[in-house]
Amino acid sequence: MDLGLSGRTALVTGGSRGIGMAVARRFLREGAAVVICARDAGRLAQASARLIEETGGSVEAVPADVSHEGALDAVVERATERFGGVHILVNNAGRTSGSDPESFDAVDERLIVRDFEEKHLGYLRAARAVRPYMQSQGWGRIVNVTGMAARLAGPISAGARNAAVVHLTRSMAFALGRSGVTVNAVSPGITATERLDDLLGLDAQRRGVSPVQARADMEAQTALGKVVSTDEVADAIVFLCSELASGITGEHLAVSAGRGQGVHY
Repeated sequence: MDLGLSGRTALVTGGSRGIGMAVARRFLREGAAVVICARDAGRLAQASARLIEETGGSVEAVPADVSHEGALDAVVERATERFGGVHILVNNAGRTSGSDPESFDAVDERLIVRDFEEKHLGYLRAARAVRPYMQSQGWGRIVNVTGMAARLAGPISAGARNAAVVHLTRSMAFALGRSGVTVNAVSPGITATERLDDLLGLDAQRRGVSPVQARADMEAQTALGKVVSTDEVADAIVFLCSELASGITGEHLAVSAGRGQGVHY
């Protein structure tokens, strides 16, 4: 199936590992050029080398902290110098929740501020940085990676930042839609990234069970009885960036193996 992405340029924030790296790899295999950014320059360089080796595609790696104002402008400038513009933005940078206490009594207010600076404002700044290029082209795709905490009571900071990103997504869709730009959000469920074992260990320690039991309990919360892979999340994101998804905008898609029994309509 041709997704119509050959010759496009995609910018993936948080692209040095996990979901971001899987998204970058999928774009490259579809014939797109990719710009990846992340805070850790060493890890970013390793990811870039690995992606080029695996796909033979064109990759530009730019160290950047999306929580810093102006950082994304520099990334977009580099992308334009190398590839002539940006057609696709995948906002993926942000901490993985689960390692910091986020209950009503325990959440640190500084964590909430950091989360909004990094994710909500970071995504907004990135979208504003690419907007002129997408509008001048009359075509663009933006996908904001959020999280299932937006639908679950409990994790105060993660829930608030993710719900805010869903609202931002819908607002951006109306702001940019008449320019040929679609904007959607994807919420991964529990995903088999490099950090999953660490998070399972923390959960097991808190609840006094084994990591094996902690994973089994997580999987039991899903309709498919499993955690999702980074490739499964990447496939959904890349589809939303394709020509085949031209009629989809302002929507929020969960890729979670059917986590939870709530009904959302």
